[in-house]
Amino acid sequence: MNIEKPRGMAGTILVILIFGLLVSISTAYIKMVQTETQVQGMIDNSDRALDAAFSGVNMVIAILQSQKGKVPFENDPSIAKSRIYFIRPSHLSTDWSLINISNLDTASTFDNATSSDWFYLNENLDLFDYGETGSSTKPYQFRVHSYPGTDASGTIVPASYTIKSQGRFLVYDSNRTTVLATYTAQVIADCAIDFTRKVIQLKRWRYMPYEDNASFAKAVYY
Repeated sequence: MNIEKPRGMAGTILVILIFGLLVSISTAYIKMVQTETQVQGMIDNSDRALDAAFSGVNMVIAILQSQKGKVPFENDPSIAKSRIYFIRPSHLSTDWSLINISNLDTASTFDNATSSDWFYLNENLDLFDYGETGSSTKPYQFRVHSYPGTDASGTIVPASYTIKSQGRFLVYDSNRTTVLATYTAQVIADCAIDFTRKVIQLKRWRYMPYEDNASFAKAVYY
């Protein structure tokens, strides 16, 4: 008796294996693209936080540059104490001991010290899709701390001015009120004051670890 053997089974199995392989490759490719998109989005948001931090540096330079009188451009340590400096809010302690200088909270010594907290862009960027969500939410924020450059003995160096700046970029949910993620960046900038040209220039800058309130209020050398 002849038993008919099934035909085409090997071909069917081969086709199924090929389709399974193609599906696996396709799924892996889609996952890779999704991962790359997510990573790129995180990088973009981190760059926006860095942009916010640089906004703080530029703001301090612009305000100091526009300070009335000759205060910013006098090569005199005693006059340099009257420059505009940004310190932490009054309920937090500002500490300049790490650069061997007296506490900035002494208003009689640093009479233009200004307590400040977070700044933000309070307007809509209607022409740009940068996550701006209206007047109730501020995705770009920064805060600054500035202080005079000093030598090892604690004497103010009038030609030097240091800025620490923190920036953050907030990602909101579709309801535009819930914060889904916060991206942060911190930099320290060493500025040089040109007394002849009467300009304040960014000499150098570098990243810093993101500090808490207490550490951010401390003045450190560049």
